[in-house]
Amino acid sequence: MTTENIQNQLAEQISNHNKTWGNLLANLDFGNEASSYWDVTLKPVNISVNNSNKTFTFKNAEFRFDVNSGISYGDDHSLFTKHVSGKGVYQFTDDKTIHLTELKIEA
Repeated sequence: MTTENIQNQLAEQISNHNKTWGNLLANLDFGNEASSYWDVTLKPVNISVNNSNKTFTFKNAEFRFDVNSGISYGDDHSLFTKHVSGKGVYQFTDDKTIHLTELKIEA
């Protein structure tokens, strides 16, 4: 499998790793303010892959989320973007597919 293919699959899996991003959002200190939306964008070229030990690092993932601080939804709505880096481990499930086995973010 080519490095480019691994980068593409990792970008998609990292961007959709709900548990990791949900934990980051929960750990951001917004007090009683709540978020109802988040999205992650990571360009494959921002992922460095080490094929020999099946590890990777990434930088400049864009973590976008909203914060609702009003009493009713939409009263006071703000959007934020946080750039996040991290690292992890992957494994091959077959000749064409990888699986993200560990993801650690550095926020």
